[in-house]
Amino acid sequence: MKKGLLVLLVLSLVMGIASLAWASELTIQQETQVWRWDGNTWVPEPLGGLQANARAWHQGNALSGFCNKKTWTIDVATHASIAQWIKWELGAQGWNIKVRKPGVYVAGPIKGWVKSNADVLVTAEGFDDLKNDQGEAIETFYGLSEDKDTMPTEWVKATQLPSQALIPFCYHEGYLWIKFVIREDPEGGYPKTRACEYQNDAKIFLSLTVIKAWIDPETGYFKQ
Repeated sequence: MKKGLLVLLVLSLVMGIASLAWASELTIQQETQVWRWDGNTWVPEPLGGLQANARAWHQGNALSGFCNKKTWTIDVATHASIAQWIKWELGAQGWNIKVRKPGVYVAGPIKGWVKSNADVLVTAEGFDDLKNDQGEAIETFYGLSEDKDTMPTEWVKATQLPSQALIPFCYHEGYLWIKFVIREDPEGGYPKTRACEYQNDAKIFLSLTVIKAWIDPETGYFKQ
C-alpha cells in the first residue's frame, strides 16, 4: 500500500510540474465577472471575492489590424486551472458502548462517504485499543464493509491500522464497524477487563493530492 501511495504521489507531482507547460505566459489583464447557474438563474460571483466559487481574468494584449493582406491569423488562448475539492460525510464520531458481561462484541456500523475530483489521501492518527486511566486495554478491532447489513469478514487491530491510505477518484462510500473483546480472565497479553471507563481519541485527516498555488491551504479560499 505504501509503495502504491508513493508512486501515486510521485505521479501527481510530475503531473503538476508538467501542467506548468500548459499555463499561458500571456499578460494577465483585469478581472472579469463570472456567473454561476444555481439551478434556476445565473448568480454573479463576487468580483474579487476570496470566497468566490470561480474567478476569471482576461489575458493577452488587445489586438487590431488594418491592411489588405488576404488572411489575418489571430491567436486565442484560454487557460483554466481547476482546484481539487473534497466533499465528505460521516454519520457519527464514534461509539458509546455499555457492556454488562464478558464476551466478544461487534457494534453497528457508521456510514461514511468521500467525493472528490482527484485522489484523496487519508491519514489516521491516534487509533489504539480502548484504555482506562491505568493504561489497561480492551482489545479493539475495526472493519469496513460495503453494506450496512453485512458484517466485515476481515478485521484489523486498532494498534495495526495503516497510518495512510488512498481513496481513488472520485466517489466512494463504506461502513465502519468496531469489534471489542471484554475478558473474564487475562488472555493474549490483555488483562481481565476491569469495571471502569475506557476511551480512545483519534483523528482522521482527508488531504488533497492536487495542490494549487493560488488556493490558501488553511481556508480553501483564493489567496490574497
